[in-house]
Amino acid sequence: MARSFTIVSTTDAALDVTSQPLDLVDLTTASFYVAFSGGAGNLAGTLYLQGSVDGVSFFNYPSASQAVTNSTGHIWDLNPTGVRYFRVFWDYTSGTGNITVLAFTKNNVITGA
Repeated sequence: MARSFTIVSTTDAALDVTSQPLDLVDLTTASFYVAFSGGAGNLAGTLYLQGSVDGVSFFNYPSASQAVTNSTGHIWDLNPTGVRYFRVFWDYTSGTGNITVLAFTKNNVITGA
C-alpha cells in the first residue's frame, strides 16, 4: 500500500526548519520531496535527510545533503533502507520564501499474488 504524508506544511524558509519525523515501521521504501515557493526565488541553504533507529537521535543520512541555490527543490528516493525514522532538516543561509516537505512510502511486497 502506498501513502503520502506532509511532514512540513508550507512554512517560512527564511530560518532553519526541521520536519516532523516519519516512522517507516517495517517499510523499506520511501521518498522525500522538498519544494520552495513564494519570495524572490533566491533561497539558499543546505537540505539534509536525517535518519534514526530510535526516533530520538538523528544523524545525517550518508550522501544525502543537497546545497540549494535559487530555491531549487530536491527529491530523495530510498530503496531499500534499513533505517526506521527519517526527517528533513533545512539549514537556512539567505533569501526569502517558503518550504514544503512531502513524503511517500510504499510496501514493496506484492499482495494477493
